[in-house]
Amino acid sequence: MYTAMNFFNQLFKIVIQTSITASILISLILILRKFARNRLGIKFQYALWFLVILRLSIFKLPESDFSIFNIVDKVGNNILLLFSSTKLPFGNTLVEMSGEYNTIYNHDVILRSINSMDLGSNEVVNSSLSSVNILSFIWFIGALVISSYILYAYKKLSDKINGEIISSNDEFLSILSYCRNKMRTKKEVLLVETSIVKIPALFGYFKPIILIPKGVQEIISADKLRYVFLHELSHLKRKDVFINWIIIFLKAIYWFNPIVQYGLRKMKEDMEVCCDSLALSYTEDEEVREYGFTIINIIDHFSKSVPLIGTTSIANNKSEVRRRIIMIKLFNKKAYRFSAMALASLLVISGIVLTDAKASPNLTSNKNKAVNVDKIDYNFVNDPNIIGKWQSVDFVDNIEDFDTKSKKFKGDLFVKELNFTEDGKVPKTVFNWTKNHILNAADKTDSSYEIKELDGATYMFFQWKSGDYTIRGMKPSYYVLKKVSSTPSFNTNMSGNEVETRVDKIDYSFINDPEAIGKWESVDFVEKIDNFNPDKKSWNGDLYLTNLNFEENGEIQDKNITWTKDLVLNSNDKTASRYIIKEINGSKYMFFEWKNGDYIERGATPWYYVLKQVNE
Repeated sequence: MYTAMNFFNQLFKIVIQTSITASILISLILILRKFARNRLGIKFQYALWFLVILRLSIFKLPESDFSIFNIVDKVGNNILLLFSSTKLPFGNTLVEMSGEYNTIYNHDVILRSINSMDLGSNEVVNSSLSSVNILSFIWFIGALVISSYILYAYKKLSDKINGEIISSNDEFLSILSYCRNKMRTKKEVLLVETSIVKIPALFGYFKPIILIPKGVQEIISADKLRYVFLHELSHLKRKDVFINWIIIFLKAIYWFNPIVQYGLRKMKEDMEVCCDSLALSYTEDEEVREYGFTIINIIDHFSKSVPLIGTTSIANNKSEVRRRIIMIKLFNKKAYRFSAMALASLLVISGIVLTDAKASPNLTSNKNKAVNVDKIDYNFVNDPNIIGKWQSVDFVDNIEDFDTKSKKFKGDLFVKELNFTEDGKVPKTVFNWTKNHILNAADKTDSSYEIKELDGATYMFFQWKSGDYTIRGMKPSYYVLKKVSSTPSFNTNMSGNEVETRVDKIDYSFINDPEAIGKWESVDFVEKIDNFNPDKKSWNGDLYLTNLNFEENGEIQDKNITWTKDLVLNSNDKTASRYIIKEINGSKYMFFEWKNGDYIERGATPWYYVLKQVNE
């Protein structure tokens, strides 16, 4: 459940970021058209929209110093910060993932997000709905409903059309045949006279059908019908039915963005003008006027018609009639051709807008390049005052902001409960502690804590160092926790929820395994043993477990972790993790079962650390 939620959250963020960059591109195209329309050929204007299609369709694009998004990079980053507010007390793992706003531009997060959860810790992430959860759910439901309606409407229309009788009107068929031959259209094109459509349209690509409304000869003469056929065959020749489907589904995905909707609508209008130009290229010069009158007549008569899903009509609305007539009037057969200069210009523009901003070295997702890395190698010093169970009551910017009678933070507190034990542990979390320090080995943070007596109760002010601190160098805020018991509770997680933990059998006698003795260094982290490839690392992030040292007496670095043949035993977490040693390409590798919080508390199947034997 959590993995699916996280996947949709990351996908939604990518869609939002893509939507932002596409909106900027659409705005630039509209500005260019506004000031240079008379100097841009219609085919070139239409080709510009394909840059938008590619921008909306491809989440990962190459980085370039020439990308226009280097200029607007800060805008996108600031917008994305809405999803990682500095005032939201999210867990470290989630905030750092949201904080990797530069990788959102690179669109790698969706591939890494599922794989980067909870590694190196027993932290259980709160599954309560956040604003991102809600927004991603609304987006997904909206896209699903719209897509489902589109497919339903298309299936219904397809069934109706398939139930219609193919036209046997010899005069109409003769004109259609003439137009097909003139345009050298090899595909067989059927003709259907039907009351389903109110305006001529092309349906289908592999088995194309031209639909004309019954009684069309009462509106235009049979002779003028060839202009309709030339237009619809132009759609077929230009593969507009296929392009139209791409536009339809992009509109469904980006249903929330009016700029994208407007841009795609303008693209369809340019599609019709391009079809006019192609159709006119198969007519005589003196027929241009008649073609224009035919279009006006059809649009005038069928102005209230609604375009059907999956069809390309000769006219969609009256709003672009004036422009279409002007373009028809100014039509020049030579101007329709795509010149070498236009092609070169389009390639240059593509290089500028179909690349992402160059990643800044200060904004990388690699934790090794974090802005802040604290000293965490402290010896344990006991502090009797911290031992026990603490429940969160507030989240404040500064300690002096806290008021026992008024809660400052209005949202849901992610950390609901922490339990501190006498041995320096904070069960079910990534933390451990020593006097005056709460340490996070995974994120390399040292958080101070301060305990105060206020209004007869004991409160702890716990410095919360999330991704805002480690990645963006911002000043940490404070969780305020109230002491409720001097005895820690072991059956709740950081969110304060009751958990049913897995407990393995760990009382095994020591059996020596000479093959395991020695030092092993981590090289990868994989879901299954068969996924490991020594020539290509599967795990993109940092490896929390860096090495293991198997000693002859059954000990490993930590006093709570021992080993016996085939098993690594953790007396603290009550886990028995299997290890398997294999020789690959002349080197020995150990596949070590990693039983973290996902296994202990959520019943997940453990992944494997891959460690390579070090010859010392």
